[in-house]
Amino acid sequence: MTKVNTLSKLVLICGLATATLGAGSVLAKGDMHKKQGHSQARFLLSERAADKLNLTDEQQTKLKTIFEAQKTQMKALKGDDKEARKAEREAHKAKMDALLSAATFDENAAKEILNERHEKGVEFGLIKLKTQHQVLQVLNAEQQEKFKKMQKRMGKKKQRKQKD
Repeated sequence: MTKVNTLSKLVLICGLATATLGAGSVLAKGDMHKKQGHSQARFLLSERAADKLNLTDEQQTKLKTIFEAQKTQMKALKGDDKEARKAEREAHKAKMDALLSAATFDENAAKEILNERHEKGVEFGLIKLKTQHQVLQVLNAEQQEKFKKMQKRMGKKKQRKQKD
C-alpha cells in the first residue's frame, strides 16, 4: 500500500470517527434540547410569562395541552426501557468497533450506521418544531413578537453562560 493510500484511509477513518462522535454528541444534546424545550414549557406555563405576554386562561390551557402532548411523544420515541437503550448504544458501539477494525473500510456500512443514529435525532427535532409551531399559533401577533424578543434575550444569556 502506498503512503497516499494509507494516508487517505487514515483521513477517512478520522473523518468517520469525528462524524460518529458528532452524531453521538447530537444525540447527547437531544437531552439538552429536551431540557431547553422543558425550560420553554416551564416558562410559558409560568405566571411570569402569563403576565408578560398577557396570556388568557384559554391560551394557558392550550399551551399546557401542547406541552403535555410533546412530552408524551418524546417519551414514546425515547422509550421507557433503560436497558433497551443501553443495549442499543452497546450495539452501535460494537458496529463502530467492527467497522474501524476491519481490514478494509466499508463506506456503505459507515453511512448506514450514521443514518441509523441520525434518523432518531430528526424525529426529536420534528416533534420540537411542531410544538414550537403550535405554540406560536396559540399566541396573537403582539404576543409572538414579545415572545421572540424574550427568546433572543434568553439565547444571549445562555451563550454568555456557556462562554464562562
